Amino acid sequence: MKHFFRKLKKKITIVFIHNEDLKSLRLNLPLFLLLICFFAWTTLTLWAGFVSGKHIDYLKVKADNKIMKMRMLFLSDQIKKSKEILEQIKQNDEHIRSLLAMDSKRIIIEDGLGYGGPTPIESSALSLILSGKTNSVSYQNIADRSSDLFEEYKAVIKSYNEIIEHINFQREKFRYTPSIWPCNGIVSSMFGFRLHPIFKNKFFHTGIDIAGKRGTSVNSTADGVVIFAGWRRGYGYVISIEHGYGYRTVYAHLAKMLVQKGEFVVKGQEIAKMGNTGRSTGPHLHYEVHYNNRPINPAKYLTGYFN
Repeated sequence: MKHFFRKLKKKITIVFIHNEDLKSLRLNLPLFLLLICFFAWTTLTLWAGFVSGKHIDYLKVKADNKIMKMRMLFLSDQIKKSKEILEQIKQNDEHIRSLLAMDSKRIIIEDGLGYGGPTPIESSALSLILSGKTNSVSYQNIADRSSDLFEEYKAVIKSYNEIIEHINFQREKFRYTPSIWPCNGIVSSMFGFRLHPIFKNKFFHTGIDIAGKRGTSVNSTADGVVIFAGWRRGYGYVISIEHGYGYRTVYAHLAKMLVQKGEFVVKGQEIAKMGNTGRSTGPHLHYEVHYNNRPINPAKYLTGYFN
């Protein structure tokens, strides 16, 4: 160990010789001092490299963050455009509902989602990019608005599903609601009180009479199921059809029946021929419409009757 320390104390001569006529410079330095200088220079070099690398990484992260902020602003602008489209869809939704005479379902779309215009970020995303104010947009801000937009989309889809269900319901109800003429002819007797054509006494006529030629086609005025097809006193041959939704129709004084009890018929299907059976003064169809088991005036269910 003593020998090692003696080696460190040993001096080394360093001579600087000039090419010109200048005096040479001679330095006598201990070996341990040279070693200290060497290790110090190495440490400084390594530390400088480390700091330089960290600085480069910092600049790279900063650039990546800048790009990310710009992408977020672009996404914010796209969300704004989506909200504008969604607002137009809402207006169309209300317009369709009004055309279909549905109750307004505005609360379904807007309840819990709040009101208000676009934020400055939403309305001027490009200006923010050009002005360098990229720090005004946060990840949480984008996430919150995206979540709100998603909830609004779900509400609009729910509303449109309701509209589709309403349309399907109305379409099915139309099929099962009397809405066409049961036959060609002229209305010879209206619904309400009248003098009986045979007995000459006043009574309540529960349907309308449509006069025509014997053998004229008689058609079902809506989809339904035949619940009676046979003879009844006063009515002659008569057919009764249950349509659902509270509606039932009756067709009387028939010459021939073309359907049987339990048979399903569709709107416009021929079910019988006009005749003069039962208590009748001539060929005609006695037609009744019942709603919730009560006879109602069939005239309003005859397409174009009041025109």
